[in-house]
Amino acid sequence: MNVMPRISGLLGQTKTRHGTIGVLDIGTSKVVCMIAQGDGNAQPTIKGIGQHASAGIKRGEVVDISALSLTVGKAVEVAERMAGISIENVVVGLSGATQKSQIRTHQVDVASGEVLERDIRRLINLDFLEAEPQGRVILHRLPIEFSLDGITGIKNPQGMFGQTLGIKICSISASDTALRNIQMAVERNHLSIEHYVSNIYAAGLSALLEDERDLGATVIEIGGGVTSLAYFTDGELRFLDSIPLGGASITNDIARGLSIPVEEAERIKTLKGSVLAGPGDSDEMLTLPMLSQDSDHPLSIELGVLGDIIRARIEEILEMLLLRLEKAGYSSAAGQRVILVGGAAQLPGMREFVSTMIGRSVRLGRPAGVIGLADATAHSAFASPVGLIHYSYVRQPFELSLADAGTSRRSGRLSQIGSWFKYYIWDAGSR
Repeated sequence: MNVMPRISGLLGQTKTRHGTIGVLDIGTSKVVCMIAQGDGNAQPTIKGIGQHASAGIKRGEVVDISALSLTVGKAVEVAERMAGISIENVVVGLSGATQKSQIRTHQVDVASGEVLERDIRRLINLDFLEAEPQGRVILHRLPIEFSLDGITGIKNPQGMFGQTLGIKICSISASDTALRNIQMAVERNHLSIEHYVSNIYAAGLSALLEDERDLGATVIEIGGGVTSLAYFTDGELRFLDSIPLGGASITNDIARGLSIPVEEAERIKTLKGSVLAGPGDSDEMLTLPMLSQDSDHPLSIELGVLGDIIRARIEEILEMLLLRLEKAGYSSAAGQRVILVGGAAQLPGMREFVSTMIGRSVRLGRPAGVIGLADATAHSAFASPVGLIHYSYVRQPFELSLADAGTSRRSGRLSQIGSWFKYYIWDAGSR
């Protein structure tokens, strides 16, 4: 495996990808498949969309490969039928897999005094030679900035003069075991995984405005089983994290708190649930079937009780995420704009409640950057799959590399040594 980076993409000299691409957003509540086509210039056009209720996955982790495989197959089949195109490769979005981010820095001496492409390659290759923790796989290596003799904020150092060249990289890793389980579920449908992508990173690519990415913004994706957070500034991702709580946790709280079936809890959450307290909540009554009770003896509760249960869980989720952001050294990020995405973000009153709780501007994110998105899918619940398309066509070439489960197993120490030998010895003559 040649792990040397795409220098042209890194320095902003790449063009948009063209051709057909299929993406799979594997979530706890639903699996979405989108098929798009691009001509290398305009925004990609969505040709087919398929979705199916998830099975075999809980809080972002695979618990039943056969059930998940069947769900994936159904979503892909619908998308292929709509597009009139069969796909063989897919880009897979991940919401679980215990993803973590890390800022890494490297430095090299500039031999000639002028920064050449070989110096940049030599610098970047240091990151690939760095050993990863046992059981972890790098999903993304996102270049943040170069430095030259202590001067930071450099995007393209080639041709500049200095003695010490440095780079800052945001790396995102995931559990190798989790990726293998997802790979097996996908490959049972005769599909090959082209890349794995962090869902929250993809959501930020589709839902954030360019000014928000530059000036600083936090994306919070409230999914079915996982809530994730990503902080962007200066146009790049700096931090992400997630917790295994989401919309399903709210549903379970309602079911337990009111002693009603989970299906009924989901129904009343969707029809009557709100994160904000209303003036008439104590007057409106809900009639609900109780567990193990005869239908002649239903339960009656005030609408306000339902809101109390929802608010308690949302408040807990937000507090946990903001605490992790603060511990990572990005406490100032909480003072900047927040963009909410994900299915549970559409609960009535969610934006207002979050804004009041953190005292900052909050908006619901809508996916953008593609053509052909129907009204039914042009909302926050589809920010991630649309972001996967944006990533595949536009953003991917600007990464240093992508590692999926298959390539990560091939890019062990021997492969790294082979790449080092190829670059420093075999290719020396061409430099």
